[in-house]
Amino acid sequence: MKHLIIVPVLIFSLFLLMVNNALAENAKEYDEHIVYFNAFPTDSLPPEMTKQYGLKRSKNYALVNISVMKKGTGVPIGVKSRVTGELKNLMGQVRKLDFKEIKEGKAVYYIAQVGVQSHEVVNFNIDIKPEHGQEKYNIKFSKKF
Repeated sequence: MKHLIIVPVLIFSLFLLMVNNALAENAKEYDEHIVYFNAFPTDSLPPEMTKQYGLKRSKNYALVNISVMKKGTGVPIGVKSRVTGELKNLMGQVRKLDFKEIKEGKAVYYIAQVGVQSHEVVNFNIDIKPEHGQEKYNIKFSKKF
């Protein structure tokens, strides 16, 4: 039974890591941390992954993915953080993002799902406070779905 739970978590972690690494331009580097951020339609996720994490798989739903990594010697390590945010579309409608923590080994991800319309442009405003850190970060980015 434990094996059945670990496999989807590993797939999810690898997928998010792949997305983060492939989209290095969606990262901001600070003194102590690197923050990776991205948003994409959930229809690009494998069905077993959306089922495992209770996500709706559709081109009309986006997944916002935030990952905070502590810099230092060697490979950066995932850091627990407080992540809050919202998005605003071009009509001025604001929607709060409800982030959920996903932890797998040393990796920590924060994901939020939100409904989007086809060809909708949204502006994200994300606040991040790493645990045990002095810094607070604000990430702003836009995405067309």
